[in-house]
Amino acid sequence: MSRAILVSLVALTALAGCTLHHSKQALWTQDQAPPRASATFVTEEDSGLQLLGLFVLSEPDHYAVLLERARRRHRCARMHHAQLDFFTDHWIIVAFPISRITLICEAESGNKP
Repeated sequence: MSRAILVSLVALTALAGCTLHHSKQALWTQDQAPPRASATFVTEEDSGLQLLGLFVLSEPDHYAVLLERARRRHRCARMHHAQLDFFTDHWIIVAFPISRITLICEAESGNKP
C-alpha cells in the first residue's frame, strides 16, 4: 500500500510542473502562392486557466480569433503556412491551457509587421 502511495506521489510531483503538448496542426492549403521574400514569421497566443485539471475557469481563444488578431496586429495583407499549437503548462494546483498560432505574414504595402 505504501509503495502505491509513493509511486503516486512521484508521478504527481513529475506532472506538477511540466508542459504537456496536445496537438500541432497545419492550417495551410497547398493552393496558395508562395510568400514574398519580405514576409516574416509572427506569433499570436492566448491562455486559459484550470484548477486541479478539472475545473475550467477560462479557455484560450479559438484559432480563428488568433488568426484575425495576427492579421490586424501585424497588418498582414496575406498569411501563409499557419500552424496551431495547443499545450498545457501544469503548476501543481493550476494549469494554463495555451493555444498559439505561428504563421508567415506578408505585410500590407509600406508596412512592416
